[in-house]
Amino acid sequence: MLSELQKEKISHYFRVVLDQDRNGVLEENDFREIGESLCVLWVYKPGTKEYEEVIDKSIQSWKMFKKYFEKQGGVANEEQFLYFFEVMLRPGNEHVYKSWVKYMISSIFDSFDLNKDDVISVNEYSDMFMCYHIPIKHSAKAFVKLDRDGDDFITKKELMKAVDEFFMSSDEKSPGNWLFGFWGDKD
Repeated sequence: MLSELQKEKISHYFRVVLDQDRNGVLEENDFREIGESLCVLWVYKPGTKEYEEVIDKSIQSWKMFKKYFEKQGGVANEEQFLYFFEVMLRPGNEHVYKSWVKYMISSIFDSFDLNKDDVISVNEYSDMFMCYHIPIKHSAKAFVKLDRDGDDFITKKELMKAVDEFFMSSDEKSPGNWLFGFWGDKD
């Protein structure tokens, strides 16, 4: 069972990061919007091979979620999204969670490690906030919290710890809670 804190953070992830049109339901267009934002970041023009590949990858992410929600017989609303995480985080489902986390971290690095140096800089992290339409006002503070060794970069190991804390921790002071900005921010 998810703690109240986990529910708040996961709801933030749903409402702020994924539900791009803010209509309370995840749909293909939300993921297409994320892909289009990435294309703007990378200056990929519509009709180019690169543009189409990014959009296709975003749609594939949607199809992974859609498959689960269709099995549940419902739409991808916030309640169903919370249930998705409740099931994924249950004991015995560690392999599902680890697979999803690996995919998520790979996607973040593929999308925002623009110079391919295997770390995320503060500028690349701020790009992530802009692409996902996360309020940018917390990006610098979030970056500092996630950069645990203070070297001005987020490594894959630091990101893994942040993702685990975001989805699994019930400690309000966990730095990973800031992964997608200030989760208590309802705007």
